[in-house]
Amino acid sequence: MKFGILYNTDYYPEVHGTASQYYNLILEQVQLEEELGFDSVWFGEHHYSGYSFGSPPVIAMAAAARTKRIRLGTGVSLIPLNHPIRLAEEYAMLDVLSNGRLEYGIGRGFLKYSHQVFGVNEDENHERYHEGTDVIVKAWTSPGPFSHEGKFWKLRDYTFFPKPLQQPYPPIYASGVLTAESCTWAGQQGFHLGTAFFVPAEERVRKNIQLYRQALQEAGHDPTTRDVAGVFQMYCGESNEEAHRNGGSYVLNYYKFFGGLDQRSPHTSQAFASYQGGVAKVFAGVTYPELDKRNLILIGDPENLVARIKWAQEFYDTNYLILEVAQGGMPHKHVMPSLERFAKHVMPHFR
Repeated sequence: MKFGILYNTDYYPEVHGTASQYYNLILEQVQLEEELGFDSVWFGEHHYSGYSFGSPPVIAMAAAARTKRIRLGTGVSLIPLNHPIRLAEEYAMLDVLSNGRLEYGIGRGFLKYSHQVFGVNEDENHERYHEGTDVIVKAWTSPGPFSHEGKFWKLRDYTFFPKPLQQPYPPIYASGVLTAESCTWAGQQGFHLGTAFFVPAEERVRKNIQLYRQALQEAGHDPTTRDVAGVFQMYCGESNEEAHRNGGSYVLNYYKFFGGLDQRSPHTSQAFASYQGGVAKVFAGVTYPELDKRNLILIGDPENLVARIKWAQEFYDTNYLILEVAQGGMPHKHVMPSLERFAKHVMPHFR
């Protein structure tokens, strides 16, 4: 089992201080995560409400400068909202400067308002995602000048620089949670899968993982060589009581924030059929005790977390957990000891 950390954090100035202080606290945590033996650290991309990072490769490069071993991921790079050549350049450069540590998580994005900010038609979301990914892979792998004649982007005799250090290209983790087509497409392309284990639709997520593995096999890829990486919210406490007090309350803050993200501009496009009614609808009526009972959160003492991870291994057939920390305004003083306890008392059971 591999363990990564994901920062899809929401910014609270009264807790985090200035933007400079906020980012420095995250980078301090990253340095500790490397020392503790975590495999990777991932950074999300969003463009409003103080959510995640507007430019993941910038914060990832800052993390690379402070570390030597830990791998650097994106959770996720929003392909439809960007020019694929720009993404290919930035992330290839990150791979080169980090000495080949990039894990490139990609996705469509789920917030309609973000599409409005960038002037992207939400009806084009799927097509832009697939074509943009194709351009990035072409840029990274073409031995010389290449051309592309697509619906959204056209290139003629384009020479790309720099090539990523990892060959043929850095590992790509394509996101797929509630949309079966996304999981099938990830398998057809031979990518790794990035999914979410905190979503209260466990059977649907598991079924989509099975569809992913089936698509891999049908496309001629060996499923045993591909990761299924799933996201959980995590807080490792001294006791279950302390964990629910100092971890659970902040997770609830985050769910409240997360559930309201797309209320400003709810989706109308069929491309977002899984999200119609908003993210809030997915979590509607789900209480904290239910999240806890259904193993949708990793919040508890080390013994509790070991049992939950073993359950996730069996239920989802996963080999890679991506743990969201520092959310909902959780203070730095709680994040650091939680990471230490998890690394000392939980991770050795899965090494």
